[in-house]
Amino acid sequence: MDFGVALLSIMLFFSIVGKNNNVAAAISMLLLIKLMNLEIINQYISKNGINLGIIVLTMGALSPLALNKVSLSDFINASKSIEGLITIIAGIIVAVLASIGLDTMKVDTNGVVGVLLGTVIGVSFFKGAPIGPMIALGITTIILKIFRL
Repeated sequence: MDFGVALLSIMLFFSIVGKNNNVAAAISMLLLIKLMNLEIINQYISKNGINLGIIVLTMGALSPLALNKVSLSDFINASKSIEGLITIIAGIIVAVLASIGLDTMKVDTNGVVGVLLGTVIGVSFFKGAPIGPMIALGITTIILKIFRL
């Protein structure tokens, strides 16, 4: 068994134990692609997967706009409150950090391995979520709790 299959299998185990169906499904699909020798699909996912994921995630985050569930007054009110301002600042920080992280992923395999392991551990054992925008809300929540706002 090659190292990739072994590591994905271990990560799948932890994802199942941690009851994270999204991570387990993603790992299962990668294992299936690998075990079926569909190398061209694996190469496509390796090259384009993050961008495709960002597109789908962004669509999900913006879908309330398309469904008219967010109004202009919601935007104005968000910029008037301390909670809204902190959320906007947290979103900016996370976007900048994500950009730095994406650039780092291209050149630093140690960073990628560390992030992958940390993400699976965080998701599996600490009820984390492997989603960037949620980090912004998490930062906001922590700041609000610290300052009791």
